[in-house]
Amino acid sequence: MTDNSNPSGSPSIPRARAYWYIVCESKALGTKPLSVTLWSQELVLFRGKEGKPSALLNRCAHRNVPLSDGRCDEGIIQCPYHGWKFNGQGHCVEVPAQPGCETGQSHAVPAHSVRESQGYVWVYGAPNQLPHGDPYLFPHLDDRSYIHVRYQADFDANIHATAENILDVPHTAFLHKGLFRGGEPNRIRTEVTHFSDRVECQFLDEPRPSGVLGKILAPGGGDGMYHCDRFILPSVAQVEYRLGDRGHLMTTSSLTPLSDWKTRMYAIVSIRKSFWLQLLRPVITPVAMKVVRQDQEMLIRQTSAVREAGEHYAYTNADTLGPGIIKLLRKAARESVSIQPINEEDPLQTVKGELWV
Repeated sequence: MTDNSNPSGSPSIPRARAYWYIVCESKALGTKPLSVTLWSQELVLFRGKEGKPSALLNRCAHRNVPLSDGRCDEGIIQCPYHGWKFNGQGHCVEVPAQPGCETGQSHAVPAHSVRESQGYVWVYGAPNQLPHGDPYLFPHLDDRSYIHVRYQADFDANIHATAENILDVPHTAFLHKGLFRGGEPNRIRTEVTHFSDRVECQFLDEPRPSGVLGKILAPGGGDGMYHCDRFILPSVAQVEYRLGDRGHLMTTSSLTPLSDWKTRMYAIVSIRKSFWLQLLRPVITPVAMKVVRQDQEMLIRQTSAVREAGEHYAYTNADTLGPGIIKLLRKAARESVSIQPINEEDPLQTVKGELWV
């Protein structure tokens, strides 16, 4: 199977704006305004009277000065240039040089819906719109039988390339040899299932993973491997392993497009507790970050080649999720509202295949 879906060679970057994206950790937003970036737009975050966050375009409606350079008091942000004040909805509530001045839409600043959940601040990418649905919920965070490791990293790549890299199995035997795979290749059957809001691949007949991953997942050994990778709109990449009755690892990465060519990953690794895991816990973060650094370096090279020589993708059945990811992103970019999930028991299509890894 091959696909040159963009014969012109020009980079194709779908921008699905009408969705929730993480813009920072909750602890990063204190009492002072905070500048963040989403889809190349600089936004300003600030907290209201009860601590609820708001998000506006980081530009005063008066003379375009960044509002993040100003100050915030009881949910009102004030521009440092002429002192104009704006509430969390972006409405101008005071012009100090002209008390009592009536202000209208031309004096307002575009506002984005904001939610705070599970230690993150989420912003709806489309301004001045009521969101459809709620932000994604990371699984298992309330389950005390799991430990959770949070980390974040930036990639010099578009959101499609970053998500595909996280969920791509064949490259792990080469780029991450010794950490995941790299021994004698095994034949693995695959089942790729497409839904309206996601695509997932289950890997069948896969042996217990070698390297550090196998030791973290099931230090005492085990049989009955379950491995499923999935991409969920707009930007969640999830890798799940189960081994035996107790071994369970799920890595969930929420990707935020800082720009067309820079993506920030907010990741949580959730692992079911065990006696051996407590001993191995100090190595989990270093191993994860080593994998991340290897991926960061490779994606820099990939992005450089795309921007200099043009874009061309060729796929085989071993590229289980890549085609589905770009198809979902393009569909989402065409929609003015977010695509809502359908019944999990009602897939659109299931495709069987195999790969050697």
